Amino acid sequence: MKLRNSHWLWISAGLSLGMLVSGIWMLRLSWLPWLLRFILSYYEIDRLRYESAEWNTLGHLFFHKITIQRADWTLSVDTLEVRLGAFHILRLKGGRVTHDSGSTQPASTGPVLSPPTLPLGRIYSLFKRAEQIDTLCLQDIELPHQICLSLEKHQQRWFLYVRRDTVGLRGYVHVRRDSGYFSFDSFHVEGREGSYIQWGKVGGSFEMGEDFFHFLGIGWGLAGFHKRIGSRPLRYDSAGIELHWYQTADSAHIYFAPRALPLQMAGQIRWHLNSSAMELQLTIPRQSHDAFLRAFPEGFLKCLSGAELQGTSTLGLVLRYDPSLPDTLQLEVDWQPKNFGILRWRDPSPLSLREPFEYRPYQSARQLWIGPENPAYLSFAQITPYVLHAVLHSEDGLFFYHNGFQKEHFLKALLENWRCQCFRRGAGTITMQVVRNLLLGREKTIARKVEEILLTALIERFHLLSKQRIAELYFNIVEWGPEVYGLTEATHFYFGKEPHEITIPEAIFLGTLLPSPKAYRYFIDRKSGCALPSLATHFRTIAHYLVHQHYLPQDSLETVTPERACLKGKAWQPDSLPPP
Repeated sequence: MKLRNSHWLWISAGLSLGMLVSGIWMLRLSWLPWLLRFILSYYEIDRLRYESAEWNTLGHLFFHKITIQRADWTLSVDTLEVRLGAFHILRLKGGRVTHDSGSTQPASTGPVLSPPTLPLGRIYSLFKRAEQIDTLCLQDIELPHQICLSLEKHQQRWFLYVRRDTVGLRGYVHVRRDSGYFSFDSFHVEGREGSYIQWGKVGGSFEMGEDFFHFLGIGWGLAGFHKRIGSRPLRYDSAGIELHWYQTADSAHIYFAPRALPLQMAGQIRWHLNSSAMELQLTIPRQSHDAFLRAFPEGFLKCLSGAELQGTSTLGLVLRYDPSLPDTLQLEVDWQPKNFGILRWRDPSPLSLREPFEYRPYQSARQLWIGPENPAYLSFAQITPYVLHAVLHSEDGLFFYHNGFQKEHFLKALLENWRCQCFRRGAGTITMQVVRNLLLGREKTIARKVEEILLTALIERFHLLSKQRIAELYFNIVEWGPEVYGLTEATHFYFGKEPHEITIPEAIFLGTLLPSPKAYRYFIDRKSGCALPSLATHFRTIAHYLVHQHYLPQDSLETVTPERACLKGKAWQPDSLPPP
């Protein structure tokens, strides 16, 4: 058969194209870096290095010793296999993820109270890209903090295994389009200083889009311990949370509500992305007081765990923060109890403080009887008024006027403790100090502070103890020096006098010592044995308050000076005083 010229033209073109494609394919590894550069720019990868590569078929790539760097993290993998075609397959084996800590930015002075950021659009985009992969296999990927990760995906189901030392977390996630459900097996892990967390099973569901994320999770047999949360292990038979997060162009909102708990509650957090001003709202509809108490995990409450209360309450809370006013928090609390009553309350309870009792001070071997049988005990009527107000004004000047809390001091303490990530400041009123010492304890935990607030609110709102009784208890148990408790022991120790005999300057000096009574020697002049002249401003402030309360004449202000508060009791030991 004779071929026409046009046939030869097509054959020549086909042979040329075949030779070109063959040549390109034979040189495939030489132009692989340009292809990778184009692909990685789309995924915003900063750098990629590999020791060797194999490209045997058109849709099958195999890398040895590959390193991927992006932003401040690096992924180093022994082997990486990529296969394209009918099934998208990605396999990584033997890798390590490291975080770049070599930042030259100045060290932070402490955490800033700011809302969390969650780039929902980027997370959703990554989620959709991963969904296109039919098979994904990540084996033995080492993460920071000695954590090892293995992750597999087969069609729509993900299998996760996280291991640290000999402890592992195993579960699966089933994904279908933009939603899915998950389940994780029983888990137990221990941390430092006896802390641990465990559960019998955790499961739930989720749904997400470019600007929203909805999550529902419930756990059974939840338990854990951390020394900053509580002094005892905490446990829930079952507990969960439902969370809905969505973002607009200039703001973000989180709606949350507990699940599988006896208390119904709803809350929301919203903030402006530009200014970071944020607001927290919490609403609890009318429910029984029993539901309020049972909402806390077992082991969280101590004194209140023995209370059986009747009646109902509603609670509304609003907390606002604006970074442009960094030292200011705004708090609004609306608590509406109804038909409150006490059915029974095991000791210790606020009711037991109405009668005489035995008290053992913190870290002391002494046992004090708080009642008239003790010769050192003072009733409220036996406390000289100017002594009472001079001391109270140093510790809690609005004691007789507030409902158990000084909101400004409380919010400032909250900010300071947040910044230092510690319990540096407590902002405790006299009522809170009595509750802490007589009903709870001194451990610095979140559980103790929460229960201290709850007990103070109950005592003050329902007059479980009168203001006079609270002040009476305070003046008989407060620590005023090394193994010195109560006003009577304090006046004997410092001035060799009975409480009704001390002068106004001496009373002001006693109030000055209360924040740090064991360090009283640092408030004393070594030569004269009197209060330091540097305390003159504080003495003058208290003196003006006593004038306003009509316990001191106006023309006597000049006589209220530190030099008139001199030690004469056992506290006056010149050899034990600090050097000038």
